[in-house]
Amino acid sequence: MIETVLHRILVKADKLEETDKTYVKAKALGLHIPEMDDRKRAQAGVDKGVVVSIGPTAFRDFGAESPIKVGDYIAYARFAGKVLTDPATEEDFVILNDEDVVCIFKD
Repeated sequence: MIETVLHRILVKADKLEETDKTYVKAKALGLHIPEMDDRKRAQAGVDKGVVVSIGPTAFRDFGAESPIKVGDYIAYARFAGKVLTDPATEEDFVILNDEDVVCIFKD
């Protein structure tokens, strides 16, 4: 389990093969795109995901309550944060600084 500290936000980033039109079309055709450095770079460029955890001091420097909550679908600065793998579940997450959150997608 990853515990968020200070002004950090833990996000479950969208998977490239579920959001990128090229990957979606290839999957629909039954094609498999192998894991390569280009694909890893492309995944690093994904800039949307679901908030999993919020650090206790997030957004306090801005003098406001946190505008986001766990479960919100957000966009964040492209190539921001650090990719982490949860040792318990082997799932990948992105940990961001609070200032890297760009917007919240509402219904």
